[in-house]
Amino acid sequence: MKLLATGLALVCVGCTTFSVTAATSPDISWNYLSVGYAKANIKNIASDDITMSGYQLGASYLLSDYLYINANYQHVSGDTIVGDILGLELEDTTYKIGLGVRQAVAKNIDSFFEAGYIRSDIGLVGFEQDSFNGLQAAAGFRYRIVHTLELSAAVRYNNGSDAENSTFGDIEVRYRITPMFDLYANYQFDSDASLLGTGVVLNF
Repeated sequence: MKLLATGLALVCVGCTTFSVTAATSPDISWNYLSVGYAKANIKNIASDDITMSGYQLGASYLLSDYLYINANYQHVSGDTIVGDILGLELEDTTYKIGLGVRQAVAKNIDSFFEAGYIRSDIGLVGFEQDSFNGLQAAAGFRYRIVHTLELSAAVRYNNGSDAENSTFGDIEVRYRITPMFDLYANYQFDSDASLLGTGVVLNF
């Protein structure tokens, strides 16, 4: 609850502050759908590193000039070793939905603050899975370097009663093919795990 209150406070403060400043950068799209490939690496599980691959989906939609809703879905799986048993498949499904506030801090830079709910279901295929629920807060920026190239970076913090708190970095690059379509590559990382994603964005 503390994280939810903090995240909502960030959103409210953002709304208050942003209401007296300029509009957001026109070349940065906040209305989009994305689909892509995902590859996760997790260190030191059962004395071994695990590599899992799958897909990720994302969406963002502006509710007003400054407030937006976003959602993400990701599913990855890969072989692991449990005791002397080889080839068991581990899978992880993650859902996230939240609210954010965005604002132009320069002609080609938007800052943003987000707060939302996150859930992860992880376990061996064919066995009971463990579920972890929590809240996520984030702060970052999106920078349109040139008309066809965008860089974004954020720090994200997860807090939940069923798992340890975690802080991780989130970096993304987008290349604009047309006003409607982008290619993207993103990388999320902390000391124990990393996630690489790449795919296509549909702007609308």
